[in-house]
Amino acid sequence: MAPPFVVVPQNPITANTFIGNTPGPGFAVGPTGMTGLQVSDVTLTSAQLLALFTGAITLIPAPGVGWFLNIDKIVMRLLAGSAAYTDAGGAVSFAIGSLTVALASNAIFLVTTAPNRRIQVVDWAAAAAGTGVTGTAGNPPTEDNAAFTIAKATGNLAAGNGTMHITTYYTTEASL
Repeated sequence: MAPPFVVVPQNPITANTFIGNTPGPGFAVGPTGMTGLQVSDVTLTSAQLLALFTGAITLIPAPGVGWFLNIDKIVMRLLAGSAAYTDAGGAVSFAIGSLTVALASNAIFLVTTAPNRRIQVVDWAAAAAGTGVTGTAGNPPTEDNAAFTIAKATGNLAAGNGTMHITTYYTTEASL
């Protein structure tokens, strides 16, 4: 007989397969596939940072139809180069479909030069004045099968170099 704290489920969820062999998102990583907290770790180059307005950069790929990415926390680390970035206006923002959170300030990218580094932690759900974020209604909603991206509202960053290391903690949830 197993000790009382060991659970042997009737229909175990393993890797990226659910009950009844329904496949889940194939990119999920971690100790138990997509069933727990996941981590994405991306380093953006200086060229990518200088082009944030030109086009959004995918930090986590779309999870598949019927699923959405539920972001918990974003940890940003600027590893400064020899020249500080300057800002041509417009907020840096993160998005999943129509769920968008803009940084209150782009200061993490500005005025810092080597050997300095700068860290910013974004609590995704509290980012909109502590009320969380709400997507646009639809069938399916805009967050269904949407990638997690970073972009800039207007004008690229300019005249700087360095890299941005972004770690994102998230789960993958059913959108049904």
